[in-house]
Amino acid sequence: MSNNKHNDTQLNSTEIWVNKADITQTKVVQGQLDTTQLQDGQAILKVDSFGFSANNISYAVTGEKMGYWGFFPADEQWGIVPVWGFGTVIASKHPSAQVGEVVYGYFPMGTHLVINVDKANDVSFYDNHPQRVSSSPVYDNYLRCAQDPAYQQDSQAWLLNYRPLFMTSFVLDDFVGEHINDKVTTVLLTSASSKTAYGCAHLLMKHKALRGGQYRVVGLTSTANKALTESFGCYDDVLEYQDIDQISRDGESWVLDFAGNKQLLLDLQDLLGDNLSREVFIGATDVKSQTNKPKGKLHGQLFFAPHQVKKRTEEWTREGFNERYAQAWASFNAHMQDKIQVVEYQGAKAIQDLYQQGLAGTLNNEEINVLTF
Repeated sequence: MSNNKHNDTQLNSTEIWVNKADITQTKVVQGQLDTTQLQDGQAILKVDSFGFSANNISYAVTGEKMGYWGFFPADEQWGIVPVWGFGTVIASKHPSAQVGEVVYGYFPMGTHLVINVDKANDVSFYDNHPQRVSSSPVYDNYLRCAQDPAYQQDSQAWLLNYRPLFMTSFVLDDFVGEHINDKVTTVLLTSASSKTAYGCAHLLMKHKALRGGQYRVVGLTSTANKALTESFGCYDDVLEYQDIDQISRDGESWVLDFAGNKQLLLDLQDLLGDNLSREVFIGATDVKSQTNKPKGKLHGQLFFAPHQVKKRTEEWTREGFNERYAQAWASFNAHMQDKIQVVEYQGAKAIQDLYQQGLAGTLNNEEINVLTF
């Protein structure tokens, strides 16, 4: 009898670790959690499912530079790639985190997360675990699904894959709307087949008339992804990377860069010259190009989505922000619904294989992925 009770308090955990110095190397790490060791204020979240896309590859590629290894520290040599997913509270020593409650938020690529519950309210709670080195409260917030207007069980796959990315799409479109002027005739998006890029492109198109915008939304992508990107209907034009000389030089241009390919950006700077009025760096989906270090200086700025979220939340209030976001999400969701299919992967081996596909740049952009251990 006592043996069974002991077993009930022991949880087997699994994590996938990535070598920080060589992100192609992964290993599966098994561990144990003892629920009797929980301290006051702590809770254990079991990771139910999570999404996976080129965005997670960007987390690994920029893990050191952008601090992504700090969220769920492993050890000096190894890190854990963050993912966005759903989790269930399975043990708790905090009155505001109820066992059985389902939340949405930022998790390690693994089966469990021990959090220090903080700033709990009706809608969400935060993790302020002392080992967690966070770059923004956006990443530390766990939304209670029962109170979340965007949560519907039949659209879990969409929320897992698009919600974190579309938040960036949403605030990036807002940033463009805030700073663009009528001299700008072209907004270029690299890695145009990536979810964050075409989410932003959809909003740039949707809001063009409202802004009195003069710009065309142009996607740059590989030959292999051109037809697919055109089929999404989110761009005025889609060009292959080798055809950048077809970009109009009438008026000013913006470049929104999701690929992180320095040579491409240098080529665009040379091509557009003084007509390039702004270059914004958002992601690094082109993993292979990261090892190339061509000479030349890029004249751009890093876009950190949580800064724009914070700014607009203060200006619009949290409710106002959520309302605008919900409208944008509904528009995008309706636009994409019949263009994408859901594929499920289960087990550490399948997850590692998908991660390697992401590194190789061979994820299928017609699919959204739901991963479970």
